[in-house]
Amino acid sequence: MEKNYSDKIIGIWKFSHKISPETLVEIAKKWAEEDSRYEHLYVRQVSKDQHGIGFEYRAYEGSDSETQKQAYDDYFEKMTDRLKKEFGNDLAGWDISSRAYLIK
Repeated sequence: MEKNYSDKIIGIWKFSHKISPETLVEIAKKWAEEDSRYEHLYVRQVSKDQHGIGFEYRAYEGSDSETQKQAYDDYFEKMTDRLKKEFGNDLAGWDISSRAYLIK
C-alpha cells in the first residue's frame, strides 16, 4: 500500500460510566472553541456503559516524519495530562493514531 498518510491525529478519548454523554458534549464544544485544528469532534458510546470523545485533529501539514512524531507526542502528552488532571481515573483510556489512511 502506498504511504499516503493523512496529516491528522485521529482517535477517541474514553471515559468511565460516571461521566455522562452530556458532560462530554460540553467538553467537546469547549475544545472546538479553543482550538481550530479540531476538524471533527463527536461523542459516542464506546462500550456497554462508557462514552468517549472522538476526534480528528490537524496536527501537522507537510511536515517530515520527525516533526510529525513530535507533534503527535506533544498533542498526546498535553491532552493526557489535561484529562488526567480533570478526570483522574474516570479517563478510562484512548485509541489514538497518527497513522491513518483517509479514504473519503
